[in-house]
Amino acid sequence: MQRCLPFGTLELIIHLDDNRAHALFSNCWQELPQAFFAGLYQDAVQWKSVGTTRKFGIQLKPESLPQLFNVPIASVFNNFTDLETFFGKDINRLVDNVYGIPDIEEVIRAAEVFLLARLRHLNAERNYVYEAARLIRQSKGSLTIEALSEHLYISKRQLERSFKDNYGTTPKMYQRIIRFRSAYESFQRTTSIPNWLDASYSFGYSDQAHFIREFKQFTNDAPTTVFNAQGHYYRVPGRQLMRLPA
Repeated sequence: MQRCLPFGTLELIIHLDDNRAHALFSNCWQELPQAFFAGLYQDAVQWKSVGTTRKFGIQLKPESLPQLFNVPIASVFNNFTDLETFFGKDINRLVDNVYGIPDIEEVIRAAEVFLLARLRHLNAERNYVYEAARLIRQSKGSLTIEALSEHLYISKRQLERSFKDNYGTTPKMYQRIIRFRSAYESFQRTTSIPNWLDASYSFGYSDQAHFIREFKQFTNDAPTTVFNAQGHYYRVPGRQLMRLPA
């Protein structure tokens, strides 16, 4: 059993064989579709699989999806859906092209061919909602919403309303997720348990209690427990197979 933590990315996930994984929702294990799309999450999700289960995932920034596929993501905040329902039948070309392939490099090549074809139709228009998500990530979650709205020359209320309409959550929640992600990433590069007081101030938390409270919300565990059980966690952020435009 493994745990998927919220890192502020969207994911297209495909089972490469017939052995499906299961996820825990409302205290009930549900079999996942062969191919599904996971929106932005603010909760940790528990997964399990029996035997050998091969899954392939593509991480996307939240503003990339409307640009590449012209589909909104607000409806799948903290949720998932099968790929065809969300993207239409065209996505089945990708699923069919990678299913059953034993060589992961070949799977990656097939996915890149599909995504590069989408890039030819890329909607490169930028707006303040896309820019807000980019700036939050760029600042590693340290930029306040007040400073963000001032930088974008829009009111805080307008930013909050438009952000939620597009992504299904508020810029404040996305900022908290990205700040948590930045802290979590830093722990992956250390071999000894960090000083949590120093970590709390390094990542802009008001104090150690605030940091631990936020960490528990996104992982359901205390920081030390997570650090000592890293084998139970996966989907480490930043390991994208293909870099799309920022």
